[in-house]
Amino acid sequence: MKTTKTDNHLGIDHPLVAVRDMDKACEDFARLGFFINPRHHHPWGTDNHLLMFPENFIEVISIYDHSKLDLTNEKGFAFGRFISNSIERKEGISLVALHSKDARADHALMEERGVENMGIVDFRRVAHRPDGSEEEAVVSLVMLINSDAPSVSHFFCHQHKPHLVWVKDWMTHPNGANGITGVSYVAQEPTSLMARFRGIYGDAAVNFEDGYLKVQTDRGIFEVLTPEQAAIRFRGVDVPVSDDQLPGGVAIRVSTTSLQQAMDHLDAGQVKYIRTDDGGLRIPAHYAGNTIIEIYPDGA
Repeated sequence: MKTTKTDNHLGIDHPLVAVRDMDKACEDFARLGFFINPRHHHPWGTDNHLLMFPENFIEVISIYDHSKLDLTNEKGFAFGRFISNSIERKEGISLVALHSKDARADHALMEERGVENMGIVDFRRVAHRPDGSEEEAVVSLVMLINSDAPSVSHFFCHQHKPHLVWVKDWMTHPNGANGITGVSYVAQEPTSLMARFRGIYGDAAVNFEDGYLKVQTDRGIFEVLTPEQAAIRFRGVDVPVSDDQLPGGVAIRVSTTSLQQAMDHLDAGQVKYIRTDDGGLRIPAHYAGNTIIEIYPDGA
């Protein structure tokens, strides 16, 4: 799953792994060798920790205040309620954010292309810095909610103060991880998602080959597999989605500067993983918020 790196416009910014027990999930991700940054809170009742890389990150998200879940934007979209509903359906990948440097321009582009969306969400939150100081983060989101398949929804994420998120001190991981290179979905009919991805990325970025869908972004690849293909693709581990939960996200692939370093850390933590035939590591979903984690050498 080789990926290209350009300016990261609409590339994979961060998958959201939604969990019921935030503390346990963070302990689990730390056991896999990820550095966990401080907890932050959103105005709509969710909280998160970020696993930061130079160009993207994994967001572990949960709920801290159920009374705030129904805070909505001008189109009636409630981010907190969406996350809550997602957790009720299935823990794991609930949304994937795409990198934006201009939320309003990208929203206009989606409107022009007829991509279903729930408008713009502007919000502010307190950002905790490594030295203990705090500053206000300002963020604009464009909610590309898929009404037919909510579990394959996305949003554009425009960080107006990126220095508060991409903090160097948070990017050194014991397993050597340095970026997300892919996100995998499972669907009974992968072609049912083709028009949506083409609306976001254009026809040239979306290919249907050998029965599965592949979407090349400016930072990472989306793939959509049938259940039968997923069983083969993720041989050795359970695929964390049932037929009644399809379509849905099942796996995140990350790169590492040292596969040996990643293995050493996993072995020390007594994490059982699979060595793949193509030179990577595959970690069962129960170790990571009901999400398969794959680790491959940088550039593989």
